[in-house]
Amino acid sequence: MIYELNHLGIVVEDLAASVDFYTSHLGAAVVWSAHVEASGMDLAYLQVAQGLVELLYFPDGAMPLGTNHLGFYSDDLDADYARLVAAGAASLVAPKVAGTGAGRQALVTDPDGVAIELLQRDLPLRAGTLPHPHIRAIDHVALQASDHDRTFAFYTDHLGMSVAKQLPIPQLDTHLTYLHHGADVVEILPEVHDGPRLHHLALIVDDVAAALAYAEERGATIHEAAHPAAGGVGSVGALIDPDQTVIEFIDRPPVLAG
Repeated sequence: MIYELNHLGIVVEDLAASVDFYTSHLGAAVVWSAHVEASGMDLAYLQVAQGLVELLYFPDGAMPLGTNHLGFYSDDLDADYARLVAAGAASLVAPKVAGTGAGRQALVTDPDGVAIELLQRDLPLRAGTLPHPHIRAIDHVALQASDHDRTFAFYTDHLGMSVAKQLPIPQLDTHLTYLHHGADVVEILPEVHDGPRLHHLALIVDDVAAALAYAEERGATIHEAAHPAAGGVGSVGALIDPDQTVIEFIDRPPVLAG
């Protein structure tokens, strides 16, 4: 059974610079790091608020920079992998020992080709919520879907996620859907943004303008200034990390607050 949305994976150009960005601007802490000898890849797991981001560095530039995959925990990797492939998911990597040696992994794709990593291992990496002057929680990872209903069915029927809420966006004649495993949330977006399928990481802050100013004073690049959110509640703004991943700040109540 797939029981946890564990992390957002991001490929980076300079691991030290990206770790510095997440720790300095987002209050993250490195909770695990490893080197994969076979590929030369270095990785670092960072806890941001209550959630996890995995940063991946490939010395030969083998992978495009930016958001790369969603990682899920499974308690029966072989059965979950076989079930997803039987349901039509494309296989990228069959079940095998993880390159780090920590448990086993497999990779498939969602209906739009987004990589879904399945992990079976006993490696608890996060605890509680890390303090920050402005950031209170990870709210969601945003996923741009070409077909909402197809993506909804894949993430609920096959990855075991549940509906947290649906939010109408009248000006775009559409709605946003929020799915969750526990405290971890995926937002299904229509194709309204330029950029990758895994479009942004959204963080709850007390005040968007104040949080952006705090980050900008410390050298962060502002991607979007604070402005009213499309849903009509609160404000939204964004930073970009060193590899052009959008880090969205929002000051509405968290999705899972009700």
